[in-house]
Amino acid sequence: MRIAADPGDAPLQAAASPQEFARAFAMPPEEAVRYMAARDAVRVSYDWHALWHDEHARAFTVSRLARADLLQGLYEMLARSVAGDLSRRDWMRDARALLADAGWWGEKQVIGPDGEARTTRFNPARLKLIYDVNSRMAHAAGRWERIQAAKASHPFLRYVTMHDERVRQSHRAWDGVTLPVDDPWWQTHYPPNGWRCRCRAVSMRASEVEARRDALKTTPPAEPEVDWKNPKTGEVRRVPWAIDPGFGYNVGEAAARWRGVIDAARDKVAGYAASIGARLGDDLAALVERDWAGWIGDALARRERNRLGWLGVISARDLAHLRAAGIAPQTAEVMVRPGLVRGPKADRHEDAGNAIAADAWRALPALWRKPVALLLDLKSGKPLWLLPGADGRAPQLAVEVDFVDKKSRRGVTNAVKSAYLQDMAIVRRRVAAGEVRVLWGALE
Repeated sequence: MRIAADPGDAPLQAAASPQEFARAFAMPPEEAVRYMAARDAVRVSYDWHALWHDEHARAFTVSRLARADLLQGLYEMLARSVAGDLSRRDWMRDARALLADAGWWGEKQVIGPDGEARTTRFNPARLKLIYDVNSRMAHAAGRWERIQAAKASHPFLRYVTMHDERVRQSHRAWDGVTLPVDDPWWQTHYPPNGWRCRCRAVSMRASEVEARRDALKTTPPAEPEVDWKNPKTGEVRRVPWAIDPGFGYNVGEAAARWRGVIDAARDKVAGYAASIGARLGDDLAALVERDWAGWIGDALARRERNRLGWLGVISARDLAHLRAAGIAPQTAEVMVRPGLVRGPKADRHEDAGNAIAADAWRALPALWRKPVALLLDLKSGKPLWLLPGADGRAPQLAVEVDFVDKKSRRGVTNAVKSAYLQDMAIVRRRVAAGEVRVLWGALE
């Protein structure tokens, strides 16, 4: 489910009229109702940039509405509207009453993740935006389901605009683009392609395309991707040209994929202060392990040489101990370099007989969430995490705090710089020699 921005968050186009909705969507399509019913969560999110692509298809949120009960109420009313039980006028009336009763109508000060107060506004224009965007996304997902079901007889899609003066010039250029349903172009350009975009895709038979070939555009437009900087995290992404950031995906397929959900979760952790990200460990565990499973498989097979693997977050307990020791990470995110899994460092540990086994690498996120001790190497200044082990040895991870991730252009993170099996007797000797300080934990 797509979010709606706060005023000023994104360029907005003119609202659709009720008649345009009736023509475009013919309420209620069963597939759109299923799409709404399949939303698995209502998310509280400070800013629309905090969610990305696939997560929009799995969650409903409204920018800077920090009350989960109000989100749930708006979502339930939208679901009823898509099902045909409420008109847009009815929805706006009930939504306004809900927000007014809770003291959220008009202007309100909201405290963001950075601790700063900003003004958010709920007014009729914003309610129209919430309704328009989310209704269009639900119906677009429903149409994609029908498109897939009919592609044996209707194997082509044609991009269609509303053919009026309000159509964006960039979208106007796509009018008449006709390509196979499975053409990659539809993975980024299946409409809607921006805030209040009214474009749609129409199924066509092969015979219809052949008969109109001279009037159709049967070659994908050759348009470059452009850089877009996420204002919340600073990360630079490549996004399709002329598509509003956050819309460059196929809403009909996104619910079946997790990549965008994982990226959005990482964005949240990277964009929030460490103290906030540190509290998300349990909530993020399933996503981290899903992401890690694919990454570690590639790293163990030496197929991954650049992308960092997401291990998890520094816990609130560990963050407090680090701060007491004078270490204040900017973010709670913790990443692993693939060279530690397979590379020169890993080869040296293999030769020394203290390499972490493949099974332990695969289970590392789970081990990371239940460490046995946190130490501080007084020479290097790096914190050392000791994880559950066996036979008197424990996986020891040395982490570089505030590591600058230049390759992925994500900015600052925390990166594991060494990982191997450490003999606990050696740890105790280093502690006794004053080389290492125990921040918490027992070293039996």
